[in-house]
Amino acid sequence: MSTPHKLLVVSVDAMHTDDIPFAATLPAFAQILERAAVAEIEGIYPSVTYPNHTAQTTGCPPARSGIFNNLQFQPGNGDRSEWFWNAEMIRVPTIFEAAKAAGLSVAAVQWPVTGNERDVDWLVPEIASPQVFDGLEDQYRKTTNEASLERYILPNLDKVIEGPKRNYFPFVNHVSEQILRHERPDVMFVHLVEVDSARHAGGSYGPHVEQALREVDATLGTFLQALTDNGDLESTNIVLVSDHGHLDTEQHTNLNSIFAERGFLRTDGEGRLVDYDVFCLGAGFSGQLFLADDITPERRAEVAALLAEIEENQEYRIEKFWTSQESLRDYGLDGPFDYVVESEPGVIVGMVLGRRPIVRKGDDDFPPYIGNHGHAPRHGGQPVFIGTGPGFTPGADAGRRSMLDEAPTFAALLGIELPAAEGAVLDELLVKAAQPV
Repeated sequence: MSTPHKLLVVSVDAMHTDDIPFAATLPAFAQILERAAVAEIEGIYPSVTYPNHTAQTTGCPPARSGIFNNLQFQPGNGDRSEWFWNAEMIRVPTIFEAAKAAGLSVAAVQWPVTGNERDVDWLVPEIASPQVFDGLEDQYRKTTNEASLERYILPNLDKVIEGPKRNYFPFVNHVSEQILRHERPDVMFVHLVEVDSARHAGGSYGPHVEQALREVDATLGTFLQALTDNGDLESTNIVLVSDHGHLDTEQHTNLNSIFAERGFLRTDGEGRLVDYDVFCLGAGFSGQLFLADDITPERRAEVAALLAEIEENQEYRIEKFWTSQESLRDYGLDGPFDYVVESEPGVIVGMVLGRRPIVRKGDDDFPPYIGNHGHAPRHGGQPVFIGTGPGFTPGADAGRRSMLDEAPTFAALLGIELPAAEGAVLDELLVKAAQPV
């Protein structure tokens, strides 16, 4: 199959709808926004990167995709638990699979949950678990295909900036442009995280966010130039999306510390986990609670009583403990956990052992992230959907829509089917020829 219109999807991680006025003053953003169709997107819960990016490529919530958090549940590993980096963990069909089955060429750079993705021809996966691999080169040798490795990854690894936390920005930005320019894929998904990093480090708003948007704009400019040079610009649908908003962090409520103090979680003399009745897996401003497989009905009732006590104590600022049945009903969120923790906006649901139960902004031991996310998607700034190209009606506005609608819309633009998706096509934004029959 050939498609008359290519599709380039760029995720500007953590971009808000209220960033659009400033973005419109920048050259590449302005070129895209000039004839754009837009929607304000309500993400899925929890509002963290991996579940939302999976929703964007599947049209399914975590209860069906299987990606319910950034982190896998590995309680002995704490904050060094592996992320959901392997595409084999996704339990439903993706847009990549549908595009490849239709005979389209596919590329993905730094898109979450794409490690070992078999349906992407040019693959540079995002790997947020370097501890699993024997160095940077080994990380890619074990997660992508030979052609991507030899042509784009190995020659550019020197652009990854090593440090306490690796900086992939120059590497990702360069490799994305090179794949777009030289391979001219029918479908390409790219994930840019400069804005998210800025908001984590400096808070939700300010000059640091504007500088990050400038950096993203420079990268978008290279994409537009590559499309122009190849003669592909007029035949490419370009979509800018984002995955979640951000809120300023005010407090950490470290539930595992509370569980340890109350005897529901046990550690050794060096503070390492031995076993637990209940354990919290954090997701920023929310979390998920796992009960021990062999917990007795009596102990389960004691856990429920403790949770009710925590919820009632206003110092902890926990808004609600949802049962997994309730979170499935109201948020489409389910997994191998028993409860979902929803905090008040701005309160981190902490999982690290050894911290005080409550740490407030201004305390000497307050962790460094000033901004964060993971909150219920009704709070804070909302993700963007900005589409321009031959498939979009300039100036159209679909209002507020679900993130689950994005994948069906991508499929409609490509003329392919994604029947497992739960969302609906954003047909208010599409020209009639791009809408499904």
